[in-house]
Amino acid sequence: MRDNLHRHLLIKISVFFILVFITGCKKKEDVTEEAKVKPPLRTYIVTARIDKKGTNSNSDGTAVLKGNYDESTKILSYAVEFKNIDPTLITLRNGPKGSTGSLVKEIYKQTAGKVTTMALKGSLELSPLNERNLQKGNWFVAINTLALSPEISGILTLKQQ
Repeated sequence: MRDNLHRHLLIKISVFFILVFITGCKKKEDVTEEAKVKPPLRTYIVTARIDKKGTNSNSDGTAVLKGNYDESTKILSYAVEFKNIDPTLITLRNGPKGSTGSLVKEIYKQTAGKVTTMALKGSLELSPLNERNLQKGNWFVAINTLALSPEISGILTLKQQ
């Protein structure tokens, strides 16, 4: 009987200490929620040297694309200057080096037999997928002529400002 009394008292004391311990411990609030920091948004200088190396042609034509890309606005602005070539179509394309790639945007298309000799300027708002592909170096410029399609091409490169 005495052992039962001691055992019963020991259980009551143990339950009491467990309850005191549980109620005495406060949960720490999760500090990591406020520590979520977004990476800084960057701007880039975009360039492409466009020549026969991209297409293995024997063209004397060359071109240069110069522009900027801003991650906050998702806008790619560009200017393309060319010489020794009469373009019929200038496109921005996405794909691995040496491929025909997929069309992103037509920068210039010849109309009514008139060929431009002026520099071309424009801008383009990028989707998240296009932004990723541009940053990975998968974009290139292709310039078509009546003789070859494409005659010259070059990969867009980004340099962080």
